[in-house]
Amino acid sequence: MYDETEEDCSHRIPAVSATTSHHSEGSLIVAGDRHAATDAYAWWSRSVWTQAAFCFTFIADLTPEEVLCRLGLTEDPEQEGFATVEVGRAPGGSIMVECGGAGILRDVVHALSQGTSIASVERNVNHYSHFVHAVDGRVVDRLDPMFAHWSDSTDPERLKRDLEELGMLWDFDPDSEVFPPYVEGALALAERRTGVRLEPRHLEPGALSHRASIARYYESPEGTFPELA
Repeated sequence: MYDETEEDCSHRIPAVSATTSHHSEGSLIVAGDRHAATDAYAWWSRSVWTQAAFCFTFIADLTPEEVLCRLGLTEDPEQEGFATVEVGRAPGGSIMVECGGAGILRDVVHALSQGTSIASVERNVNHYSHFVHAVDGRVVDRLDPMFAHWSDSTDPERLKRDLEELGMLWDFDPDSEVFPPYVEGALALAERRTGVRLEPRHLEPGALSHRASIARYYESPEGTFPELA
């Protein structure tokens, strides 16, 4: 899976509001938009997805066609139901949306992040959530947005600074039934890491132009759930 050629996956979208650098092999790495804020995602509370399971993957500097190509997926406009991903253009690159969790699976993260930066925000049917940021095939940040104090990062000081600015480090009250806007904060963090912005239009039915089954990544020869990133 990791040896797939990218010769036919070279169409790029220029990153918007993002700074860039180059790693040792010369591949473009997108650093993201440092100014993305939680308030920019205030619309989330009015979205039809607020009570749903979801996985939103922010993919810097790649077209939707290249996203599908990297994952080895075949476009199918009729695909629907479990393990269906929808991919479309977004400021800075592409957005991949799924009512599932493929965007935090190890093999998906590894394939998509080669030579670029991606971030996935996932929440399952039980409202357990994950945030994963990877650059060039390696996980950089990993945390539960609802309880962001517990995190894993290659640059913990940078992550802590972002979490403080986004209002994601809060005092847990076991008697409270109200949580801070942790999804909004995680979406803003994903934009900070990739320079890609998720907009309300991306979550409207039929808004994303490409559709495919990603079921192959849920398959495991041992019959267990695939490894997370």
